[in-house]
Amino acid sequence: MYQRILVALDDSPSAQRAFAEALQLAKLTGATLEACCVVGHGKWSDTADAVFVPEPATAAQDFASRALDSPREQMREAQVPGSVRVIDAYAESVSAVLVRVADEIDADLIVMGTHGRHGVQRFLLGSVAESLVRATDKPVLIVRHDSAAQPQP
Repeated sequence: MYQRILVALDDSPSAQRAFAEALQLAKLTGATLEACCVVGHGKWSDTADAVFVPEPATAAQDFASRALDSPREQMREAQVPGSVRVIDAYAESVSAVLVRVADEIDADLIVMGTHGRHGVQRFLLGSVAESLVRATDKPVLIVRHDSAAQPQP
């Protein structure tokens, strides 16, 4: 079924859930898992006004290293082959980087989380997931992790 799965990571709950899904799929299908964290030199605030906050390159690299520590360990424990890597998106959009990496590794599936933003926040921040789906011809599994997506007891 799947031979190579690309999973996009950041430090968000949705990315963590996406990684868990990708890891489970890789284990079930015997696929290789490529986990990547695309870093830029800043980030959007989680506040209602959605302000872009520039960060030095070293801060972005430190963030990425922390974001990949747990997935690297989980892959080792699950005995799922693959690798983790950090990719600098200084001159590209995150979705463009993910499309390029998926093509480079000939991924059969791309897995990523989405924040599930709506309204003005979605308009201002855009949707990396939507952009990725439009830009690639590969199957994309979008994993949502927010209060609306959680089952109620």
